[in-house]
Amino acid sequence: MRTVKQLLVYIGLVLLSLNGQAIEWELAKDAENIKVFTAKVNGSEYKAFRGETIINAELNQLMAVLDDTANFSRWMYNCKSPKLLYKASLLDRYQYLKNDFPWPAKDREMILRNEISQDPATRITTIKLSSIAVEMLPLKAQQAVPKAGDAVRMDEVQGFFELTPLSANQTKVVFQLHLNPGGGLPSSIVNALIVDNPFETLKALAAQVVKPEYANFNPF
Repeated sequence: MRTVKQLLVYIGLVLLSLNGQAIEWELAKDAENIKVFTAKVNGSEYKAFRGETIINAELNQLMAVLDDTANFSRWMYNCKSPKLLYKASLLDRYQYLKNDFPWPAKDREMILRNEISQDPATRITTIKLSSIAVEMLPLKAQQAVPKAGDAVRMDEVQGFFELTPLSANQTKVVFQLHLNPGGGLPSSIVNALIVDNPFETLKALAAQVVKPEYANFNPF
């Protein structure tokens, strides 16, 4: 497992790659109103993915779904055992997620911090996703982390959801992520499978968000 210093260096390199000129996105899939892109990331053998779609829902409905950690398994691809560890505020929370990996690979787990911000002029909202070491969590979150099992901890995860309101009932959604699955999984296999994640996630998100329990939510 990497030290905190090594993780900070990794995160810096990934952010520079994802936000800078070095990354070049290639279209990998275009179907059912969803586009998926992949890209090489400097310093990593694993590719990043980016999914884009337009969903028939108001911005705050989507925010409500993303706030509902307990039901992530209903729409986030291969997600199981999601748990909200601690919510510092409506705009800052910590989550535990486990990903179902096909046999013989072990399942993966991650601890994520969600940091939410909004441009007051455009209402474009970003939910920044970043892995965080257990010892860096607030105490309440540390106490809520499930006991270690057979799953491999992914401690190199960086990405975001970006929500851009287009009208009163349409929102553009971008889901972008880069991770190191750990455990020595061959990059050739991982890179060949990553397209399914954003495609299936965004497809299921569009179905989940129209449920009545996600109406009348306003974190801002």
